[in-house]
Amino acid sequence: MKFWEYLDVNYLSTIFKVGKVLLAISSDFSSNDYVNTITRIKGSVIKHIEFRKVIDAISECHNSTKIGCPNNLLLTGSSGSGKSALLTYYKNKYLERYNGDSVFPILYLKSPLHAKPRELAISLLEQMDVNYRNNLSLSSMTNKVVESITQLGIELIMLDDIEHLFDATSLRIHSDSVEWLRMLFDNLQVSVILSGLEVSNRLLLHNAAFASRVLSRVTLSPLDEDEYALFLQTIDSYLPFSEKSWLTEQAIEKLYLTTDGLPGYTKEIIIKATRLAFEEDRLTDWHIIKTCNLLSRSSQNSRNLDFVLLDDQELHTGQYRRKSKMEKFI
Repeated sequence: MKFWEYLDVNYLSTIFKVGKVLLAISSDFSSNDYVNTITRIKGSVIKHIEFRKVIDAISECHNSTKIGCPNNLLLTGSSGSGKSALLTYYKNKYLERYNGDSVFPILYLKSPLHAKPRELAISLLEQMDVNYRNNLSLSSMTNKVVESITQLGIELIMLDDIEHLFDATSLRIHSDSVEWLRMLFDNLQVSVILSGLEVSNRLLLHNAAFASRVLSRVTLSPLDEDEYALFLQTIDSYLPFSEKSWLTEQAIEKLYLTTDGLPGYTKEIIIKATRLAFEEDRLTDWHIIKTCNLLSRSSQNSRNLDFVLLDDQELHTGQYRRKSKMEKFI
């Protein structure tokens, strides 16, 4: 018997009376459990081949600063591929064994939405907790950035979301920002990691001088099916349920097709589905499908979900039609 054949209609109705955003809240629900679960899921990484490739590249950049030969890196990948998670992982792991008395030597920040030179300079200063005057010229502010990085002993700069160097509407490159970064590279003896969507590769074609300062490039690819299964098993171990979840059973192949093997998008689905699943103390097929429905309806760029999408009537009755593509998975 499949799970939709024995779902209690009254139980479903109780869940869905709460409105558009549908939540099943257990009387034993612990907000601390949920918050702790979210924290662990968001911070989870799998040490697969792609992971090691990127971590090795980051480590090489960091070490090149220490020997006086800084090497800049461009890290690209699809949204949800785990770029930010890996940068944060490296920073946190280094922090665990850092025994220095000075400022922590890794500077991580996200590019501002409108990444013009002045905004980039301000973001760097604020991340270093350096005071500055708003009326400073760009030249003076840039000098302050360089001086502060040197004085604080920064060894590695991670600049994330560099797709913000493109205009959000026209997708034209902010040429002045690219040139400002090039000049910053020339004035620093510190390796810089630039991380962003795959469109960021266009920055190298746009400015040859900039490209010559970024000689290392690595792309973070989605997980393959075996790596994805391991990733889900790790996520399953973080879930606050007494029963083993559906994640380690038949969900793996369907979730893989739905998410294209992207860890970030998978985490988003699991986090929201976990909130729905507290009533049953177990994550099931139904919770995953319901979450995919909510995400697909709310997303402006919804994916071609391989899960069955349910209309409101089908959700209330616990009945739905299976697409032929799903039959081999259920």
